[in-house]
Order: sequence, then structure tokens, then C-alpha cells
Amino acid sequence: MPKTSLSVPISFHIFNRPDSTRKVFEAIRSVRPEKLFVTADGPRADIASDAQKCSETRAIIDSIDWDCDLVTRFSDENRGSFESTSEGMTRVFQEVDRAIFLEDDCIPHPTFFRYCHELLDYYENDERVALIAGTNFLFGKHATPYSYHFSRYTHMWGWAAWKRTWDKVDLEMQNWPAFRDAGGLNARFRNKHEILYWQGIMQGMYEGKTGPHWDYLLILSMFINNSLAVKPAVNLINNSGFGEESTHFRSKTLMHEVATTAMEFPLSHPPGINRHVAADDYVEARVFSRGWRYLLASQILKRLPAPAAAFIRKTRKKLGL
Repeated sequence: MPKTSLSVPISFHIFNRPDSTRKVFEAIRSVRPEKLFVTADGPRADIASDAQKCSETRAIIDSIDWDCDLVTRFSDENRGSFESTSEGMTRVFQEVDRAIFLEDDCIPHPTFFRYCHELLDYYENDERVALIAGTNFLFGKHATPYSYHFSRYTHMWGWAAWKRTWDKVDLEMQNWPAFRDAGGLNARFRNKHEILYWQGIMQGMYEGKTGPHWDYLLILSMFINNSLAVKPAVNLINNSGFGEESTHFRSKTLMHEVATTAMEFPLSHPPGINRHVAADDYVEARVFSRGWRYLLASQILKRLPAPAAAFIRKTRKKLGL
């Protein structure tokens, strides 16, 4: 069998999408990791086609043709995205102290793996840096002369981190009330609509009205621990996870199917660990709270009759608003 070429373990999370899973697997196969964790959620009992799709998806892992330490966690029942993924990550960090994470709809550029590997080494002992992200949604805006910048945000569509980061994530949100009541978000955001947006997300999860979402809990951990994510100067992940069968995105957003570009080496490191404020403001306005007008419109929609609100939301999606 061919020898391994990537010493950093990869954690691959799959479910019922064989086509996209195969594309991500081929990217993993190209770097032949020494250790590969595969977490697979089980079929949903009320979806007749799930059993076959899950089986077909898992069979792709049988195509491993290099010397690899394979660790699988295949669930017989459906645990849902939150439990399946977060439990899989916890298991990974019970065995290793660092890993690269990919989901079945996150297709990485070939240079993504070297980029992660080098930065995992570079910032291994610097707790100001929580993780290495693979996505860039700046669309050419706010570029710097370096290979990456630092951000308070991350999108968990291809990323890498250390055990020290995941150990700080409070999946039960026991630390949220104290952070909220101490005005923690006020120290992270300048604008009230941004504070209201993030407080709504976190409080909604805390009260059980939404989620929970492990990626938002990781961001909350970064807020609480005053740590930052590395964001690449170019986009290294193409996410195709939208459509009727998608768990979270029924329609395409501006973050989906963003073209990938090669990372250039050697990496050019920023002179210090400082948040790129202009880049974060752009992402906040385009991806997250999207400005006070959007927040106001969302609040109005909540008060409209359900059919009217649904019609407006559908129209906004068609118009890309």
C-alpha cells in the first residue's frame, strides 16, 4: 500500500450524501493521512431512503488504499447533527491533541492540508489562537499582504484545532448566563444590533428554542476566552451543502460554492496577533447580523401571520436579500 504523507489526523464527518462524500474523500485520499477518524450518523427512521444512502456513503470509506490507522464511529440510529458531530469531535480529542476536520459537503483545495499543518505547528502553544479556518468570505475585500488574518468569527466548513480549544467548549452552556450578565457581548461588539443578534442566538440555544449548534458554541467559547481564529487570505473550502436534503440550508447562500484558490507557500505570517476589524465588520454585515435594518425586518416578520411571513422570506431568498 502507498505510504502516508500527512501526519496530522483528519476527522471526517459523514451522513447520507454519497456524491459529495466521495469528492471530499478523494481530497483526503490525495494526502493519505496517517490517521483517519470517520464519524457517521445513522439513518432517520421516518425517511425511507436514508438507510440505503447511509450505507452507500459509509461504503466509500472502504476505498482506503494507503497505510492508514482508521477509527470509525458509525451510529445505528440517527442522533442528529449536534450530537453526532460534537460527540465525534470529543472522541477524536480523547485520542489525539490536534486534528483537521471536514464534513461531507466541504470540498478542500489541495493546499488546505499543508496550510492547516503548518499553522497547527506555528501556533501550537499560543492560546490566543483557537483554530485554523479554511474559509474566506471577503470576496477580495479588505485584503492584507499576509497569508491569513485573525478573526473573532469562523465558519466550521473545513478547519483545524487543538485539544486545548475543544476542551474549553461548554456544550451545556453553563457559562453563558455569567458571560451574558457581565456584559460579555458588549465588550466584543460596538453596535447594538450586533449584540442583540448574538444574544438572540445564544439565548435561544440556552432556552432550548433553537439548536443547539456546536459551531456557535465554539464561537461562544472564543468570545468568552478572548481567542481568535486564523482566516486564510484565499478561500480554501467549497461548500456544496444546500438543497432539499440539506440539514441546515435549503437554498444556496452567498457562502455556498465559493471558488477555491491555492494558498501560496511559504506562508507569510502577520507581525502580531491582532483582529482584522475591517474584515470582521464586513463579515458581520454580510453573513451574520446583516445590519440593523435586517434585524428590524426579522423582528417584524416574527409578528406577521405565518403565511405572510413565509411568503416574504421566500421572496427575499429568491432576490438574494
